[in-house]
Formats: sequence, structure tokens, C-alpha cells
Amino acid sequence: MNNNSFFAVILSLTVSGSAFANNSAPASPYSNGIAHIFHLNTLSNKTVVGSIKNTTGSSDIPFFKGKDHFERKFPEATEVDCKNKGQFTEVNFVWNGIRLQAFYDLAGEPVATSRFVALNNLPLFVQMSLKKEYPSYVITEASEFTDADDGLCYYVAVAGPKNSYLLHVSTSGTISVFKKMKQ
Repeated sequence: MNNNSFFAVILSLTVSGSAFANNSAPASPYSNGIAHIFHLNTLSNKTVVGSIKNTTGSSDIPFFKGKDHFERKFPEATEVDCKNKGQFTEVNFVWNGIRLQAFYDLAGEPVATSRFVALNNLPLFVQMSLKKEYPSYVITEASEFTDADDGLCYYVAVAGPKNSYLLHVSTSGTISVFKKMKQ
């Protein structure tokens, strides 16, 4: 995946997560962290391709490039909502009781899949790395991100006394600042 696609997906992920906050997430975690970061940057690119509550099977999913792949990978997806986000299509849906997002490029190739993670469900290595590197910061929200090559990482919003950050956490526990946020 090229860097532009990767960043576009992350930007979209940060915007649309609030619409898919679910029961497993802490109460109201999306009010100002990840969901707020890039809202203005991507709002103008948001065009609805189709929206449908799919409760009877994948045949009711609106057409988008990559639909065949999506139907094979998530055959029992429900509550499917597709949005064209400029360079890619974002598909929000429920699969196996989990709210997910899948991203496809303009050619219909899969780019990534993501989901918001309840803070207490972050892997232990992520929690330990954050506690070590950002001991005076509070985790406000998190998402799990899997690219098309099954590369896994986490994006975690943290708030401190003077600064807030959106952090990228690798599966090895390495933390880097993805975005510094205004307080």
C-alpha cells in the first residue's frame, strides 16, 4: 500500500469512527479524540455511494469496486454502508457482531480493515508501551488497523496535561507520533 493510500485510510478512519461507536466501546469515547482530529480535512471528500441495512445476505450490498472481494471475505456482513472518499471506498458494516470498516482503492483492491477497540481490550503490550512512554497521559480512544498484507497496528489517542497525540503503535510496541493534536 502506498503512503498516500495509507494516510487517506487513517484520515477516514479517524472521521467515521464516531458513527460506529458500539456497546463494547467505553461510553462516549469518540466525542473529541480520533473522531475529531481530521473531520474538516475529509468532510468535503465524503460522498455516499450507497447505504442499506443488509439483514438478509450480501446480495443487497450496493455496488462499489471491490464488492466481490468484500462479499467473499465478509459473507454475512450486515448494516453495510458504503462511502466514496476520493481515492478509496470506505465500507462500514457489522460482521460476526463486530463493527468494522473495510477500505478499497479505486481499482477495487483491498487496502485495509479497521475497528475501534475498547480501551480495556487493547493488547497488554500496547498498554504497557503506552504506560512506559506516556505515563502521565490518559488513553481516550483506540483503533486496530490491519492493512491488505495483514500487517497489524494500533492508533491510540492520548491526552496529557499540555499535549494530546494520535499515536501509531506497532505490534512490537514501538510508538511514534502520527499527529499532534490541539488541546
